[in-house]
Amino acid sequence: MFSKLKDMAGGAAINKAVDAIAPSLKPQLEKVTTMDASIVNDDEKFTDKMIRPAIIAISAASGGVTKMIPNFEAKLTNCLLHSRTELIKVEGEKVSLVEGFDKKLPGVLMEGLKK
Repeated sequence: MFSKLKDMAGGAAINKAVDAIAPSLKPQLEKVTTMDASIVNDDEKFTDKMIRPAIIAISAASGGVTKMIPNFEAKLTNCLLHSRTELIKVEGEKVSLVEGFDKKLPGVLMEGLKK
């Protein structure tokens, strides 16, 4: 019983976090389209150029919601690395976002933060 309540509370915290951070993350993801494909395809470079600035922007805009999720930075980092396959298209040297990425973003965040 307690485990079920704990899971429900954790799910509510993640939902609240997704609602709070998705609007801040959208402009960060849009910046990806100005990056070279070599940066997007390299974990370390992608982390330096996209993920770290996104974490700073999200933490500043979240009003403390991100602190409700244990290991938030690590989870968001993994989530954004995963988002390359879900939200970002790299075709040769061209980097773009998949059509309707803004509608897919909350689901990708939810999936990544639950891990």
